[in-house]
Amino acid sequence: MKTEFTLDFRDFNKKFTDIIQRAAPKSVQIGLREAGQELKLDADNIPPRTPHKEGFLRGSGKVSEINIIGKSAEVTVSYDKPYARRWHEAEPGTVKWSEPDVGPKYLESKMVRFKNKYMEIIAAIIRKRAK
Repeated sequence: MKTEFTLDFRDFNKKFTDIIQRAAPKSVQIGLREAGQELKLDADNIPPRTPHKEGFLRGSGKVSEINIIGKSAEVTVSYDKPYARRWHEAEPGTVKWSEPDVGPKYLESKMVRFKNKYMEIIAAIIRKRAK
């Protein structure tokens, strides 16, 4: 079973709709990919981290499916292992993790915590490529 988390850029789109519409789609795609890569790095390195001691969950992570449709922009960060969804969605306290600082919501918690950082990564790429 594949577990994936799609970044929701509704807030970003409200603030930067004009920029997205004017910017070259390639700039937006590059920014989305970089923001997705940063999200994956954060999920793997900032608690609660992606479990990795047993199995290959962390190594299965990838950034893919960059979509720009009208006023909407999204990127998908996913982990492709049968247990990825189970670990991400585990209720706190229900799993005895075999290593410190790993836990559920390793993707979702970063999106909530660092969404402004991810939006700034995209905006910076657009600004840089617009020069």
